[in-house]
Amino acid sequence: MTIAQKFSAVLGFRTVPTTVLVVLIYLATFISVLVTDQLANVPKNQRGLNLDEAYADLHQIAARPHSYNSHANDNVRSYLLKRVKEITAGRDKVFVDDDLQSNGSWASGAYGVYFEGTNILVKIEGTDPEYRETGGVLFSAHYDSVSTASGATDDGMGVATLLQLLSYFVEHRPKRTAVWNINNGEEDWLNGAHAFLRHPWSNTTHTFLNLEGAASGGRPLLFRATSSPPLLSFSDNNVPHPHANVLSSDAFARGVIRSGTDFSVYYEGADMSGLDLAFYKGRSKYHTKYDAIPHTVGEKKALWAMMESAKGSGLALLNDTGAMHSDSRSSAVYFDLFGVVMILFPLSAMITFNIVFLVIGPVILILVLAAEAAIQHNRRRYIQNGDAPGSSNSLWDHFWSWFIEFGWLKGFLSWAKFWIALIATVGLQVLLVYGYLKVNPFIAYSAPYLAFLSFFSLAYLSMVLVLNLPIPGVKAQIPEQQKQTVLVQTYIFTWILLVYATAAASKTGMGGFYLITMWNVVVFLACCIGGAEGMVGAQGTHPVVVILQQPTPAEERTDNFEEVDENTPLIPRTRHDVTILGGEETGAIGWWIIQILVVIPVPLILVSHITTMLVGAMSQTLADGSSPVTVYGALALLAVLMLIPLAPFSFKMHQTLTYVFVVVLVATTLYGYLSFPFNQESPLKVFFQQNITVSPLGTHAITTLSGVSAHIASVISHLPSAAAKDVVCIPSSARLSLQQCGWESDMIPSPASNFTSDKWLNTTSTRTGRSSARISVRGLNTRSCRLYFEDNAVTKYHVHGSEDAMQPRYEVPVEGIKELRIWSRTWDKNFTVDVELAQTSETSGRIACEWNEYESGTVGIPTGGKIPAFEEVLTFLPKWAAVTKLTDGLVEVSSKFTI
Repeated sequence: MTIAQKFSAVLGFRTVPTTVLVVLIYLATFISVLVTDQLANVPKNQRGLNLDEAYADLHQIAARPHSYNSHANDNVRSYLLKRVKEITAGRDKVFVDDDLQSNGSWASGAYGVYFEGTNILVKIEGTDPEYRETGGVLFSAHYDSVSTASGATDDGMGVATLLQLLSYFVEHRPKRTAVWNINNGEEDWLNGAHAFLRHPWSNTTHTFLNLEGAASGGRPLLFRATSSPPLLSFSDNNVPHPHANVLSSDAFARGVIRSGTDFSVYYEGADMSGLDLAFYKGRSKYHTKYDAIPHTVGEKKALWAMMESAKGSGLALLNDTGAMHSDSRSSAVYFDLFGVVMILFPLSAMITFNIVFLVIGPVILILVLAAEAAIQHNRRRYIQNGDAPGSSNSLWDHFWSWFIEFGWLKGFLSWAKFWIALIATVGLQVLLVYGYLKVNPFIAYSAPYLAFLSFFSLAYLSMVLVLNLPIPGVKAQIPEQQKQTVLVQTYIFTWILLVYATAAASKTGMGGFYLITMWNVVVFLACCIGGAEGMVGAQGTHPVVVILQQPTPAEERTDNFEEVDENTPLIPRTRHDVTILGGEETGAIGWWIIQILVVIPVPLILVSHITTMLVGAMSQTLADGSSPVTVYGALALLAVLMLIPLAPFSFKMHQTLTYVFVVVLVATTLYGYLSFPFNQESPLKVFFQQNITVSPLGTHAITTLSGVSAHIASVISHLPSAAAKDVVCIPSSARLSLQQCGWESDMIPSPASNFTSDKWLNTTSTRTGRSSARISVRGLNTRSCRLYFEDNAVTKYHVHGSEDAMQPRYEVPVEGIKELRIWSRTWDKNFTVDVELAQTSETSGRIACEWNEYESGTVGIPTGGKIPAFEEVLTFLPKWAAVTKLTDGLVEVSSKFTI
């Protein structure tokens, strides 16, 4: 073997070198993305923060469930107020407000709220006089949890982080005024943030950083941003390990994520600019007993990750005097790479670039391809046997020969193979999605990467096998031509996607289409490189095909002899037979390597980052009622997007890979179809509530559990109180796509440990005018009540002792509301509410109060209540399931009224 042949064996466009390089690129990308998606180690130098102190605070905050309507909530508040006073004691220009005055009323499209706040507020005056009264920065987190979780990540880590930021900034006063809103009542629909807007300090703040927990630890994600300016604070210059992606913000904006944080109130209610930083992995543990310190993904490392990110962003916001606090509402495109680099640019810049590139890209590429074709045609004229310069083989002669020999059909099939492969791949992905939906739609809940691997394997097999199908009548194709043909088709495909992406981004303001932009650019570059390769006549170290030349046999000659004239070639015409030598076509050395490195890594890296984020965020939302079609459709789409960049090089993939992916596809699909989808690490979430109806005829209790229809009956079968009972299941009104099952129960709760009466509520309801009424309610050992109006609507309401005005931008809608939620900061309060009704007719409804305290969740708190039905669920629930609250109250006791 010559040196050239050895060189070709390693660097030539051959099967083994191409396969090795492609596999290395995919493995390197996957490993890098997965490794950098893990939590970073805690540094020895914590730069003014104290992780051990924060971890100790977290143990106090998350010792037990502490919802707003619980006495444990008061204990947590007392601890936090004590810590805040210790941190700020003796500090100049630092002010603490134990806010027990901010009350307010506001409404949404569904209900109205009256709320009495118990926020803990701190203000550090900025050193720059220009930014003391305006232009301040708000740091926000909520200290209440839900009734079914101790709230280690939602939002104990956020609150512990705020205490550390407070400790840091009392020592290092910033230029701008900083305000801390350690708020209460977020879990009951963002009430603490609304209460803050009633406080004078809310007029000082211009920008905010909200800390949240929507799952159970891991790396906190920059969930969303209001606009471009505050995003500058999250650059890798400020945040050592940034984790962000505009796709999560797009998902909120389009309603894909049906959740809310205080971000919405600050942005929509006060026009503040800001950021939402939240945990998002481990959704199955969210709002359950597993949202506790021992079950947190990363535990201490997760807390450090939030502290580090919040400090970096907060420090930048507080000391910036320019762009970060601009009033611009321009949208941005942003994402991180490997947790090291934060990419950020204006959405308008991407749209402008797309429009320009949609025009000039095809023009340039057409010119390159035309030049390549002209050069190659001219080159062939001088090397073909029997064609001397000046011969009669004109362009028309070549075209006619090509047409009658069906060369056009072969060319069409060469160009159509990419689209056939794409259609086949998408079609097979749809079939696999359908299979999961029919056989085991929840396997992605516990094994999302396994499900993704089955989609990836199928995408590889369908794409590669279709592209390698032989074209009838074509004995061999030059590797460079095959590669360039598919590259051009890929460019056309990404160009079509870019047209759609540009139109969608312009219309919706969504920035998640950056992937399409960058993908189109790199494919364009690869096509241009392929054109240059063709122009210079690059080829392998030995011929791809050998053209055997011999005189045309007599039996193949026509009977009519050609007349000799000045156009007759001096060399007799010969027959050309194509024969493949060497067993494999060998493409040019070097060019293919450059093209692979241009066209595969960029889209693969971007899609891989998106995949890890979406798998962590979406797969376990199935128990919350998310559509399995969305989850599996996203996995299939991402798998296809990962494999399309491989298409131009697919005919050089080794057959061994095909066999490997066949085995992987069979193994993962069988496991996905046959395995039980839930386990203790990924428990199915079910939603509890007990409804008690009090009437002159007695007390009637209904226990309900809500969950996915395929498994809720199995969960209920484990509960002794449901045995031999008539369990009635209906679609849930509180949780879309879930089934709500209820049964009569004799397990009656108690609102307090010393409760001896059956008098839960004291209520009155009277007409005060043709379309007005007054309703009063007092619940025992609670501070949360509700009014439901069944056949009328409330157009105006006023709770005695509150201000008359509704919060601006949150007025009662014209059509009125059917529900009123009332919250007090004190226990056993008598609420008196005046309402204006939309109609003058007789009105009926329910007066209700809520309770959340149960014995196992109030250990050490003697003032708590008892909910035996909930304790039964905690005791007998199978280990593959976990329980959470359905609405604000675990128990709702109601009585009917008519006025």
